[in-house]
Amino acid sequence: MLGSDENRNFMRMSVNADAQLILEDEQHGQQVIDAICLDLSATGASLQIKQPLEEGRELTILIESGGNVPALKALAQVVRSQRLDDGDYQLGCKITKIL
Repeated sequence: MLGSDENRNFMRMSVNADAQLILEDEQHGQQVIDAICLDLSATGASLQIKQPLEEGRELTILIESGGNVPALKALAQVVRSQRLDDGDYQLGCKITKIL
């Protein structure tokens, strides 16, 4: 919402849902990392994972949903990676394309 304290164009929604991050590279092929999606907006997501990922890394976010609602699958880029006190990492990701 415009004019909010964080000056975001889109409101963030707290989700706390299981997610998977799919990474692809020539050296390791495809790697799937379990994550928790902490919050979600139209243009980004905050995710918690057990290992670090470098800023700039491109990935696919997959969040399954229950019932008749289709899963969210989106291409994203890591714009922030921060180590948490418990040893996990919190990622700020910019969604670049909904698949």
